[in-house]
Amino acid sequence: MHYVSKINASAALTPPTYDRWSNGFRRATYVDHGMGSVHMGVGICYLEPNGVIQPHFHSFEESFYILEGTVQTEIGETSHVLGPGHFGLIRTGVRHAWSSASRGTVRWLEMQAPQPRPLGYGTDTFFVDHDVLQQATGPTAPNEANALIGYFDESQLPRPGGPSQMEGFNPTTGVAIKMFVDRSFGAIHQSLFLIQYLPGAKIDPHDHTFEESYFIVSGRVDATADGKSYDLGSGNVIWTSVGCIHSFENRGSEPVRWIETQAPLPPAKEVFRFERDWVHLARRDREGASKAAG
Repeated sequence: MHYVSKINASAALTPPTYDRWSNGFRRATYVDHGMGSVHMGVGICYLEPNGVIQPHFHSFEESFYILEGTVQTEIGETSHVLGPGHFGLIRTGVRHAWSSASRGTVRWLEMQAPQPRPLGYGTDTFFVDHDVLQQATGPTAPNEANALIGYFDESQLPRPGGPSQMEGFNPTTGVAIKMFVDRSFGAIHQSLFLIQYLPGAKIDPHDHTFEESYFIVSGRVDATADGKSYDLGSGNVIWTSVGCIHSFENRGSEPVRWIETQAPLPPAKEVFRFERDWVHLARRDREGASKAAG
């Protein structure tokens, strides 16, 4: 199962849960239960000048990557001013708030896992005052949020074909991965990272035991999922379910980049199940059996 769409900023809406507790905030959701996902919620968030999201916490884990503008966020007891390239992880139950520090619209990618509950099914986001929050989350929650902010610039992008930053992924010609949020960063339920394919780079058909989403940032890529092919460019998004066989190839002349999310958190081993590997093993066994019989 998979789902392909394109981000439309004009169609972004204020989530009903945030109506009373925010100003100038909208989200364009591109992964949720509506398209078949059961493990994640992902979207692009927009915060207008002077916009705010009041202090709240979730019963799920949240990560983010700032795409545009400057925003001030309070995570636990610590305040951060963040701009493009900043990323972070907000642990389950940790209070946080957002306010615009930009003359233009602030835009960020937001990943949530376990998947937020459908509206009306159950509550998992809580807007409360500071005193009530401390009683609910305990005194250790703010400390747990420390050092869960990072920053990416071009110098940090690994050399294509060099050592992989992703557990269980062997270096592939022309493919570079920069991990943002993963097990080593403190995540329990998810991962968030940037991936770049140089012209000619490709990854063969494979599937996973977890879901993935892809937000194309720049360039174009040929994607195949469940046997269907797509030409994806900036602003396109694709989600693949557990067991969805998919592949990517950059047939253009420019690099392609996307921000990818995964949930549940991938295992330390057997992360990829490539069809080619099993075909090779089957062929080897057949050849071995033929030689033994001869």
